[in-house]
Amino acid sequence: MMVSKLDKKKQRGENTRKALIKSTIDCLDRLGYAETSINRVLEGVDVSRGALMHHFPSKEDLVIGTVDFLLSRILRHYQQQSTSSFPFAQITKSESGSLPDALVAYWNNKIDTPEGRAFSEILMATRTDKALAQRISTTLEAWNHELNQFFLPPGLSAQETEDMTLLLIIWRSFIRGMIFQQEFHSDPAYVEKIIRKFASIIEPHLKLATPHDHA
Repeated sequence: MMVSKLDKKKQRGENTRKALIKSTIDCLDRLGYAETSINRVLEGVDVSRGALMHHFPSKEDLVIGTVDFLLSRILRHYQQQSTSSFPFAQITKSESGSLPDALVAYWNNKIDTPEGRAFSEILMATRTDKALAQRISTTLEAWNHELNQFFLPPGLSAQETEDMTLLLIIWRSFIRGMIFQQEFHSDPAYVEKIIRKFASIIEPHLKLATPHDHA
């Protein structure tokens, strides 16, 4: 099957977008949001300024494209996992199935990574960059809602659904906050100890929210 010129052009365009986003993630991770610029992004990729401007006319557009990429990856990862039971262990692929191991695995594999740190940089930037916040707030709210819907087990009452949603928000807020908290600790083992302690605190509440038949 022959690939048309239009398909080849589309693929080249998609490859260019991915390369630019990858370079943006690297800049955000190494330099932070304030020091990430179009020139800095171009330094890390073999793409012309004209090509970058074609896909992302401004730094703001580049950051928003990066947000869309990161959020879609997170959702895709969750959607590919089993939802046959309460999914904390499954999504993190913790071998033991325990919540402490699951949260540590999630921290190591998803949060304390270039992508996770870049996402945190963008979230922090929205506090003072009002134009950026206005453009991505709807996307973040929709993503947060969809993520909650994935995690919520079936068979919960309205009150249990509300309680479970709050627990999910607390969990995500804590694990993202550890990006900044770890700067106060030079020993990674101590950071892991904090995460395991949090898991022991929240685990009894999660067990209370185990789905059951309300009939």
